[in-house]
Amino acid sequence: MQKKRLAAVGAFLVLGLLLFAVGLFLIGDRRLLFTDTFEVYAEFSSIAGLQNGAIVRVAGMNAGEVETIHLPASPSAKFRLKLRVREDLHPLIRLDSMASIQNDGLVGNKFVQVESGTDESPMVPERGTIPSREPFDLADLLQRVNDTIDLVTATITDIRGGVDAAMKTLLAMSTDAQVLLAEVGAEIQGVTASSRKVAEDIEAIVAGVRDGRGSIGKLVTDDAFYERLKSIAGEAEQTVANLREASENAKNAIDDLRGEKGPVRGVVTDLQASLAAARDTLDGLAETTDALKRNFLFRGFFNRRGYFDLEDITVEEYRRGALEQGDRRGLRVWVSADVLFETGPDGLERLTDDGRRRLDSAMAPFLRQPRDTPFVFEGYANGATTEVRFLLSRRRAQLVRDYVVGKFDLESRYVTTMAMGPEASGSPAGDRWSGVALAAFVEREAR
Repeated sequence: MQKKRLAAVGAFLVLGLLLFAVGLFLIGDRRLLFTDTFEVYAEFSSIAGLQNGAIVRVAGMNAGEVETIHLPASPSAKFRLKLRVREDLHPLIRLDSMASIQNDGLVGNKFVQVESGTDESPMVPERGTIPSREPFDLADLLQRVNDTIDLVTATITDIRGGVDAAMKTLLAMSTDAQVLLAEVGAEIQGVTASSRKVAEDIEAIVAGVRDGRGSIGKLVTDDAFYERLKSIAGEAEQTVANLREASENAKNAIDDLRGEKGPVRGVVTDLQASLAAARDTLDGLAETTDALKRNFLFRGFFNRRGYFDLEDITVEEYRRGALEQGDRRGLRVWVSADVLFETGPDGLERLTDDGRRRLDSAMAPFLRQPRDTPFVFEGYANGATTEVRFLLSRRRAQLVRDYVVGKFDLESRYVTTMAMGPEASGSPAGDRWSGVALAAFVEREAR
């Protein structure tokens, strides 16, 4: 028995030594202890969580490890990475090879990727330094998205200011044109009346001369007087012609002002082009923002910022708490239909004056919330049929929404209505209600 025990212990020791040797060989092979290697350096402003011992890949092949990370001596200096790479891959690493820090998968470990150089570039010498590319950071991307949104918002504000200024200029030009037309019209009427009176007087004088009345008739045979009268008639005709020319010039000036190439037409054309460009910009921004809201990388970010596609939420989803996500909780004010509505001559409900005052008071706790807070007008109504309950509750919610949005200038994209029927969990009357509820979905700390 003693010999068997000694044999077992010996076998165990031999097996242990064998396993230790295999483990030592595997670790040495992983650390390239049995492979010829050379050293090369790369510098980065940020190492993005890279650790000593991280894998180094050359053209996608495991080729070594990060041996040492030398810390920068000043804020303007860079991290200097010492890379130990297999000697047989040395011909692939040239002076124009590019080193970069990458993820192993979407959220995997960091490793250093070294791209193969070109045939024209010489091989990097032992302990040489190769160029590097700074690592990509998702936080930087999100910051750029925020900066882009801020820039687009500022651009839209500038465009709105330009449109307002153009509208004011257009209104001023329209007023000036109306004043000019009124003044020219009055002058033309005065000139026309004067011309008509002069013509009538000349006609009376000529008739008197033909009949031989007055001094002119008696002196009609006087050639000198005839010549003077002829001269006066010519001057009068020239005056009438000048008056007609002035009237025609005024009419042409007005036509030029209002014509296709006039300043008014140009201002209108520029304004239409500006509005079209602004509309295209807003459409593009809406499509981009909508795509980001549905992307799995940004959905959580936009939900925390208060972006909700309220139009896509059904009543069933809403009852199950579609808007009460994360830290958002509903804040409601219940208002009875007896206070809000009265039946009009057409048989339809309408808001009463007392109802409007009650809504103004009910909005007080919501006005302190951010403008991007989701706001829902819940309509509740009893009725004999499902159709009657749906239509009445929807009309009640819509009446209250139109009044509140119009008076308090709420953002329409964050506002919607829900036709809830008579079921109202948590209402003052228990589980049923007739009227409306004003619901805002606010951050927990904002309640």
